[in-house]
Amino acid sequence: MKKEIGLLVTVLAIGALAGCDTKNNTDTSESTHSSTHTSTTISSESSSSSSEATSSSAAQTESSETVTQAGTLDQLSAAFPQDRLPSEVPMTEQKTLNAATHQGTNQLSILYYQLNDQRKLDDSSLNNETPIASYQKVTYEEKNQAAEAVHATPDDGGQAVDLGHAITGHMQGAAGSSYLSWQEGNWNLTVRAVNQENQDPVPVAKKIVAYLEEAMLPAPDLGQITVDMGKSDYTATTVSWQDGKITYTLQHQDPLSALKMAVSMNQ
Repeated sequence: MKKEIGLLVTVLAIGALAGCDTKNNTDTSESTHSSTHTSTTISSESSSSSSEATSSSAAQTESSETVTQAGTLDQLSAAFPQDRLPSEVPMTEQKTLNAATHQGTNQLSILYYQLNDQRKLDDSSLNNETPIASYQKVTYEEKNQAAEAVHATPDDGGQAVDLGHAITGHMQGAAGSSYLSWQEGNWNLTVRAVNQENQDPVPVAKKIVAYLEEAMLPAPDLGQITVDMGKSDYTATTVSWQDGKITYTLQHQDPLSALKMAVSMNQ
């Protein structure tokens, strides 16, 4: 009888221990599941936060690119809203227009550059670059001072040359150069060619005449257009005119491009 009671106590003890183990296992499983769920939630929130940060960064980058890619002509218009500026500066395709400015007493000067990248207006690095064109506006105290500053050289005779479109120019030679001059309205035009280099001013003059049949320059009190075929830098072609007490002077390394700059100021 004592053996049976002892056996029964042993069985009950084993059962109780088994129940405790089962409960402990269940609690551990629930704890592990809860921990896993919490970890997953934190990871998800972290991922979302990272995504938002990336989106914010991308938006800031896009905004920055918009600013740095702003057109140079728009930057100039914003910087000098009261001034009459060219709305076109022709240049080589696949290049970007840049500009450096200088403002003094009664005058504004701009140098234009064609580069591979967009730089901010008046970037100091432009000092190391070569300009393709320029602009200058000067205000004088008297109209006659402005007229003298244009340095007009009217056609004063020579060998007659038919330039087409009922326009006749006159050719003269001096100091190894040939000068072909003509007039259109209040504009005086001259093409200089270097004889030693066998340059012919006639084809250039005809191209200018043909272009001006289709395009309209500003109406000046007095104007002068000079093409120097002996030059290859941005001063090769000069378009200068008087508007009251103000003179505007444009220069470009290409004749028709200089004219296009001037025409764009008439639009």
